[in-house]
Amino acid sequence: MSAATPARSRAPRLAVRVGAGLTGLTIAAAGMTACAPSGSTGDAGSGTTINVLAEDISYTDNWKELLPEFEKQTGIKVNIETVPYSDQAAKILLNFSQKSSDYDVVFTDNTYGTGYFESGYVDDLAKFEKDGSDFVAFDDFYQPYIAPMQKDGATFGLPVYGESTWLMYRTDLFEQYGIDGPPTTMDELEAAAKTISEGSGGEVAGITLRGAPGIQSVYPWAGFLRAFGGDFYDGDELAVDSDEAVEATQFWSDLLTEYGPSGVGNFDWEQNRIAFTQGTAAMTIDATANGPFNEDTAASVIAGKVGYAPIPYAISDPPESGNTDNSLNVHALYLSSFSKKKEAAYKFMAWATGQDVQSNAVENTEAVGVTLDAVLESPEYNEKYGPFKEALLAQLATGNVDYLPAGTDANAIITEVGQALSRTLAGEASAKDALTAAQEALKTQLG
Repeated sequence: MSAATPARSRAPRLAVRVGAGLTGLTIAAAGMTACAPSGSTGDAGSGTTINVLAEDISYTDNWKELLPEFEKQTGIKVNIETVPYSDQAAKILLNFSQKSSDYDVVFTDNTYGTGYFESGYVDDLAKFEKDGSDFVAFDDFYQPYIAPMQKDGATFGLPVYGESTWLMYRTDLFEQYGIDGPPTTMDELEAAAKTISEGSGGEVAGITLRGAPGIQSVYPWAGFLRAFGGDFYDGDELAVDSDEAVEATQFWSDLLTEYGPSGVGNFDWEQNRIAFTQGTAAMTIDATANGPFNEDTAASVIAGKVGYAPIPYAISDPPESGNTDNSLNVHALYLSSFSKKKEAAYKFMAWATGQDVQSNAVENTEAVGVTLDAVLESPEYNEKYGPFKEALLAQLATGNVDYLPAGTDANAIITEVGQALSRTLAGEASAKDALTAAQEALKTQLG
């Protein structure tokens, strides 16, 4: 969502960025007595029951496995309701718009979280930080992950996991076809896709991307939008039909039509990931959370043969900051302004993002997106994710927090643009006509 999810499907189960799917997780129960720091009993919220609406992903499974220790330690009972990422936005917004106290905590990404804070739906957490100080402090988080949760002196979310986007390419195929290193421009990207697709007689697609409607296609496509110098807005005005957006969409569609795999118009995160890891495509642009799947020797035929690089630009003078074409998507816990049990709710939030819980996720599942400095620098993390850790952190450090539209209008914009992408890829409309229709529909919907 991001990504995702996720960038989100894992085997073993992993959260991915925006819009990804999910699989199953097995977590060992041994050694879980250390999941809450000693001396963290406290009385704040003891005897209270809180309700959490969460994504159905591995990080949530990890909480559920460890919850008995938290409940024993604090006396706080936690009910976690999980829903697919694609269903979250509507459910959370309905709850907030009704000023309902049904959910004390919600778990979603910064694309929506920032808008919730601006709308007064979630609280500044500063006044609650001491309630969770036995588990985590704001300064414990990796700066690129906590930054999207901070605005005008407020901290309004605790990051659970995050991601950026990058270009993944087959180093063996690039060598076989005489391509020198990863493409640094969109023209070079297209040329590499053409060379491998035609050179393999069509047996290997030059590139695979998500083509399914909605957040699935929009998430990686937004990198193309920005690579061509576009944005979702021109100042304060919506601009999904700008010249840059049209050019990016036509390029994206032509690239997949000419050099993409069969059926790519239906590919979601999981299908796209499988196409790449099973060796049927030479390149893909997607979430950094894909790294562990590429390198999983038990499931990937391309392990050890993948290079990781920034997404190339089309414009000749790419910006050093601002309109970056890689995402920074962070999924966090937010405290509902309408909760009647805020101290207890925050204590859960701090525990769920604390070092013991995050370390357990790294040990027992594919938790590449963990958010604490101490866990990112741990020997266990380095051992699992060493092959691409440097590239991963580089993408996070330059990630664009405004990569996707945010706030209460985000879902409508993503939905309409996603439909326009699908129509263009299917040949039902030109990029210009499809995006013009999306712009007009959004003007009507959003006033």
